[in-house]
Amino acid sequence: HFSLMLRATRMAALALAALVQTSSCFLLSPSSSLTSTSNLPALMSTSLHRQLRPTQKISSACGLRFEARGSQRVWRMAVGEMKDVEFAFAAGAGLDTVQRCLQAAIRDGKKVIELEVPTTDRFKDAALNQIYQANTLYARELVRMFLQPSELCMVFPDPSEARIAFEEYGSQVPFSLSSLSKPKEQDERVNKYLVMHPVFDVREYIQMDELYLSQVAPRDAAMIVFNGDLFKMRSGGIGGYYPDFFFPKLAQVRKRFMPLVETAYYLRVFRGPPVGALYREYPGPWQILRAVQGGRFEVLWEQEQQEPPQQEFVLRVLQSAGPPPATMREKEQSLPDGWNSAVDEQTGRVYYYNSNTGESSWELPAV
Repeated sequence: HFSLMLRATRMAALALAALVQTSSCFLLSPSSSLTSTSNLPALMSTSLHRQLRPTQKISSACGLRFEARGSQRVWRMAVGEMKDVEFAFAAGAGLDTVQRCLQAAIRDGKKVIELEVPTTDRFKDAALNQIYQANTLYARELVRMFLQPSELCMVFPDPSEARIAFEEYGSQVPFSLSSLSKPKEQDERVNKYLVMHPVFDVREYIQMDELYLSQVAPRDAAMIVFNGDLFKMRSGGIGGYYPDFFFPKLAQVRKRFMPLVETAYYLRVFRGPPVGALYREYPGPWQILRAVQGGRFEVLWEQEQQEPPQQEFVLRVLQSAGPPPATMREKEQSLPDGWNSAVDEQTGRVYYYNSNTGESSWELPAV
């Protein structure tokens, strides 16, 4: 009874934390398809509309680029390009993309790999146990990519969650199960540790670091952190989630553990306005996207770096991008014949151009 009460308390606290966090950001499930802007008059894939900008001409074409990097080739996108994002949250949504990115990071020898994958529709309220269950079921599908499941250990925050997962999996799993609070010594064949949602409090981050030092690093294995909200650990300043001054032990973990982290897949969506997302598919660049409509996102910013940009920077980029794209699209419907709209990538402002006459304007043309 005591263990059940403890778990209920844990779930209630996590549910409250989830409600607070979802007031500012939500996760969406991506698809692997990348679409050019050739079918959107407002953001043409040629450089024509950029040449018609009111203050500056840009001659470089805007389009998808194919580039070799690391262990795989990557579709890269120019600022101003569009990409589709699948609004689906059933188990398996975006699975191929996540598996591809994870496999690439493992092949490249990354030792601590971050995955932030939506498993429930965060635009709808969901109980924490439902989120945990969705994570557990999604992870079961994710690990099917490993041809030698005996080399895998799935690690949950506490033994009770490991037991629940064991029951969810039908009491038959080809890999081992363990916990952060009471880790078991693993068979020598194990070379991958999948740590499930260590998000309850700082102790789980500290225990994750201890597991890495005691078991993962000595056998040169890989640790995969699944939906770990590692953004909470990335800043130790007074405005951070866990300031170093108040969490000195976690500060030591941050300095030792976080430089090892490589993000294989990440999607965090900000409600705005305007609605946008921070996104990465390894080994591609980090991208800040702005939602347009129907699951489409526009690339506002991208950069090659190991760590993601800080939340404050993401919000600044989104807020400087001008009116929400939905508003821009509504205005487009009332544009005179021959006129289209586009976004200036340097300022984020919307401007209007006429490809027939060569005219351009910052102001909405009169009908």
